Amino acid sequence: MSATTQKARLVLIALTLSVSLLGGCRAPATREAEGHSYGKVELLRDRWGVPHVFAETDAGAMYGLGYAAAEDRAFQMYYNLRIIQGRLAEVVGDVKVGVTRQRPEGTNSAVRSDVQMRTIGYWPAAQETARLLDPELRSLLEAYSAGVNDYIDRHRDDLTYLFARYDLEPEPWTPAACIASWWRLSLFFAGDGLREMGPYYDVKDGRREVRAFAPDDSEGLTNVEGRIVRDDASVIQREDVTDAWVGAVMDYATEHNLTRKIDVTPPQRRVPEGPRFSHAWVVGGSRTTNGSAVLVSDPQTPVRNPSLFYEFHFSGRTFNARGIGVPGSPNILIGFTPDVAWGLTALGADQADLFVLKTDPNRPNQYEVDGQWLDMDVRSETVRVKDGQPQTLRVRRTRFGPVVTSLAMGVRRGDEVALKRLPLCDPQRDTFRGALDMIRARDVYEFQEAAGGWTFPSANCVFGDRQGNIGFKTILTLPIRSPNALLDERAAHEGWDSANDWQGFVPHELLPQVINPKQGWLVSANHRPIASFYPISMGISTGSLGDTDRSWRLKERVRTKESFTPEDVLDIHYDTVAPFKRNLVALGYHLRDIQQYPLEEETLLALDYLEGWRDAGSRSEMQIKGTEILNLMPMAFRQNFAAATIYGGGASGLCNMLQTIDARIAENSNAMLTEEEADYVNLILRAAWRYGKANYGDDPAQWNAKARTALLETRLPYMSTLDGFGSLDEARDITFPALTCIDGGTILSQRAQSYTQYVPMNDPDAAMALLPVGASERPDSPHRLAGYELWEKAHLRPAPLTRAAVEEIAASRAILK
Repeated sequence: MSATTQKARLVLIALTLSVSLLGGCRAPATREAEGHSYGKVELLRDRWGVPHVFAETDAGAMYGLGYAAAEDRAFQMYYNLRIIQGRLAEVVGDVKVGVTRQRPEGTNSAVRSDVQMRTIGYWPAAQETARLLDPELRSLLEAYSAGVNDYIDRHRDDLTYLFARYDLEPEPWTPAACIASWWRLSLFFAGDGLREMGPYYDVKDGRREVRAFAPDDSEGLTNVEGRIVRDDASVIQREDVTDAWVGAVMDYATEHNLTRKIDVTPPQRRVPEGPRFSHAWVVGGSRTTNGSAVLVSDPQTPVRNPSLFYEFHFSGRTFNARGIGVPGSPNILIGFTPDVAWGLTALGADQADLFVLKTDPNRPNQYEVDGQWLDMDVRSETVRVKDGQPQTLRVRRTRFGPVVTSLAMGVRRGDEVALKRLPLCDPQRDTFRGALDMIRARDVYEFQEAAGGWTFPSANCVFGDRQGNIGFKTILTLPIRSPNALLDERAAHEGWDSANDWQGFVPHELLPQVINPKQGWLVSANHRPIASFYPISMGISTGSLGDTDRSWRLKERVRTKESFTPEDVLDIHYDTVAPFKRNLVALGYHLRDIQQYPLEEETLLALDYLEGWRDAGSRSEMQIKGTEILNLMPMAFRQNFAAATIYGGGASGLCNMLQTIDARIAENSNAMLTEEEADYVNLILRAAWRYGKANYGDDPAQWNAKARTALLETRLPYMSTLDGFGSLDEARDITFPALTCIDGGTILSQRAQSYTQYVPMNDPDAAMALLPVGASERPDSPHRLAGYELWEKAHLRPAPLTRAAVEEIAASRAILK
């Protein structure tokens, strides 16, 4: 370690221990080395089937949670485990998804999925990570696994019928299965790292201009790395953080040459949308009537049957926590304790890179690094296929990771590439450490420190405590790219020179974070986490350039009050205004009535049709006529629109344009839209009218009724997956209820209301939550659809934390140990 690095680390330690905007970290809670001494373990279930585990030890709490998870979701756990193990085809055969007339082979298949999972090697990596866990973590995951296995062993004759239908034999659950189950869902909120060859070839072939670039430190609209950035939309502004912290970040970035910005003239290339993991907000004690933090979290992933998430509550010796996680893992994703509540949204940071290998046909299974030829680790694996022929796969690994030439996009003939990605490349780190410390934290300062142990997936985390403190932190392990990188994290690296490898990981103390910002509240909705004064690139694919529609609306709501009751904070959850659509429709009327712009006939028809919708408050509610065509309105804002070249593309670019026009009209009610702006408004409203006719027929009087009927006919397949594999039993499919709001640009957005959590920290027993559709996967369980009616009515149910409050709603109890 260099003297400079040592000095920087000492500065960081001093900053971490000091009391500042970054918080004063206290000594962690005492930890017990429990082994497998579980003590007494009780499992209570409330009337909605949510499991509440009360145990004398932490290991006992883990055991009871594993037992409850297997009782509720055993098949889902093993099905998803088979997928990430690369054994899906064993269960379902070589089923295909995305089959069309033009693409009869589909966009994916079970065998293709297995080949990808085996090639990348998630399961061996999970096994290695489990082997390297510290004794406490391994002991707790063993206890959880023992709970799963005990339930399975005691109920082999009463397992969900899908086990027999698909010949899926439950194998012993292990700590590696816990880790792999967490990774399985996390993969959907992380880039795959397989799309970097196009930018690499663009630079090498001279199709991209690359030059040093100095970022603009001014506030508001800036141009960073050739992109339009709305800095004033950022969660963290420069005045929110201390000079000491900024100095430490800059020193670290300078030492590792991370201040180098790349200005790129990119070719027109469509980049896939980043993940959405929607919105969370917290109001601090300085702005609440109860003096404590009040938090609401609304993850917006598609509602599934059963849910992707698992809601649970477990209490051991050193923690008492509830929230949601993944069936098969004890990690809490979004949750609360008596002391702290937190919510997450997707960050979409780049935690993966391709490395181009130097190979020689005369040296099979070797690659060159620093002039030395190294052997690849080569092994054969067999992909078994139900009712089909097995397929043999050759898996090769390098110092950078697995060889993924067949999986990566756009690799030229003769080139070979390897994938280096978290969490696979760093088995000594696992999110379970951070997740466990987070539920043991006693205030936001301890929580902020604990969250530094979170590795994967990357996320924005907002949190608040009983004392009224609030905070925000980006939680992830962030690779430090080489100074030789062609395009930072956006292009593949040249693996024949070890100087091009990652330099390590950014210390968590230097990731974007703040405690108690001046405004007294924090909002996260996949928008820009920190202004461009922050020099370290995170490769964010979600909302990195400014506001999103939901962050815009959340800010509108929290800025309307100086003081909030807990009910005021919760009321924001029920908001049904989609600001993009509200403003586009309003601009249509402005063009028609004020500017007298020559709108097309179909646009004028749409405006006539939407007058009642506007008069009803521009609420995207299904019973309001007009909502149905606005739900169909395309919101793409790409470079083929002239306005997007001015304001930037994507959701943040559209938000930037609408906010800019908003300010212009606020200053002068007769202000004019530019031709580029007017053309976009005209085309989008015309499209809404055309989509209405295409979907619901020629009679607009029938459109709203037909849309509501269509919603009731929309199916939720049983055991479908996010990667497209469909129902495992169509007889168990369900349909959507008569939801009020299905618009993804709103806060309520029930179609994707995969969970809601509301916590007033002065009284965590007053918390409320909802997990559609229900707790259990079992068709014969009364808890399978326990949340269905509540979901339809947009109601929440009690989510208490203390034993006494849980007893009031308990419907069953069992002594497990």
